[in-house]
Amino acid sequence: MGSPPITSIPVIDVSSFATGQVLPSSEAREVAAVIDQTCRELGFLLVKGHGVQASTKENLLNKMREFFALPTEEKNKIAIGKSAYHRGYIGIGDENLEGALADTELEATYGIGDLKEGIDSGLEQGPDHFEVVKGTPLHGPNQLPSLPGFREAWQAYFDEGYEAVRRLQRGVALALELDPNFFEDQPGEPMLHLRMLHYPPSFKVPVAPGRFGCGAHTDYGSITVLSDDGVGGLQVRRRDGEWIDVVVPEGHLVVNLGDLLAIRTNDRYVSNPHRVINPPDVDRYSIPLFVTPPFHLTIEALPTCVEPGEVAKHAPMVSGPYLLSRFDGTHNYRNPLMMEGE
Repeated sequence: MGSPPITSIPVIDVSSFATGQVLPSSEAREVAAVIDQTCRELGFLLVKGHGVQASTKENLLNKMREFFALPTEEKNKIAIGKSAYHRGYIGIGDENLEGALADTELEATYGIGDLKEGIDSGLEQGPDHFEVVKGTPLHGPNQLPSLPGFREAWQAYFDEGYEAVRRLQRGVALALELDPNFFEDQPGEPMLHLRMLHYPPSFKVPVAPGRFGCGAHTDYGSITVLSDDGVGGLQVRRRDGEWIDVVVPEGHLVVNLGDLLAIRTNDRYVSNPHRVINPPDVDRYSIPLFVTPPFHLTIEALPTCVEPGEVAKHAPMVSGPYLLSRFDGTHNYRNPLMMEGE
């Protein structure tokens, strides 16, 4: 008999993986074992000891509320379509994440975009950055709101969120029987994308059957670290097809795995579908930080994840082109077919 289905998300303390800690410690190994089990079964976990301060999160959430309350014409001054680097404002209905699912059971109907708006950002990269000089896609400067204090609040959260990512990467590496710094020592610079999202209450948006704040999808990269305002609405699909609510205790972050990590683990780990339902009468704000392997890195099964006699389940692919293909399938400004009927 298999394990009973998970009905709640496990909580894991990742403070033992903080920058400066000597690894692997006995405590870190114990935590890595729990990470391994959870990533095999669900691919979602709640973490504490992550390094993101409550004040840092609240400062950015407050700036987000200020920006999203502006008139649409003001927000569109930094529209993502004006950026050559996939950075800037995305309006309600301009993204259809359910279109990214490879699962034919959940194949999307184009033209019903997500009931959310957001700002996409990434590592700040100036004209002299080596990838910008080469013209590598998705690398360049951000388009951030010009509101006083916004960039400072964004930078503070980005820095602390990146530390949370590093802690998770070390934990996952140890769980996979790799050197704790395996992911940090990969050749090239990781791609980090910080999204700032606003889900209006359902009475303010045209909710319809099959239309969500964020359609069912899997994440594309390695690890996603998310904080929110505590309103709720996030759901994850178990392997048996049942959707369960993700209840986030105060001070915790939600962590889930992406497609490229599932591929590298030869499907040992799960990149599970999840979605967001607009709350009925309040606004919801969230801040997911996505980490994707360096643009030029070849993604293939890790040796520790291929058992004797097994073969890799996926053909090798390159990280950056895979990510671009996902963006092409979900963002209106990148796909003219998705703009028909607007």
